[in-house]
Amino acid sequence: MIEIINKNFQNARIDEHILDNMIVSNKLIAFHRSNEWVVVGKDAVRERHTYFCGEERRRITYGTDFCMK
Repeated sequence: MIEIINKNFQNARIDEHILDNMIVSNKLIAFHRSNEWVVVGKDAVRERHTYFCGEERRRITYGTDFCMK
């Protein structure tokens, strides 16, 4: 469980898997990480992975097939 402060300035505890969604949906002011408070929008937080539009350079080629690393 992770301790958070939501936009209503209320403390709560949430499951870790919900944290990313709450950050992206702008529902948090801060959350507690290991031994410090992290302020959303000020401190470094998790980034959501996005699709990369461009040439894939991590491709491993096996004949005519390829695999991604």
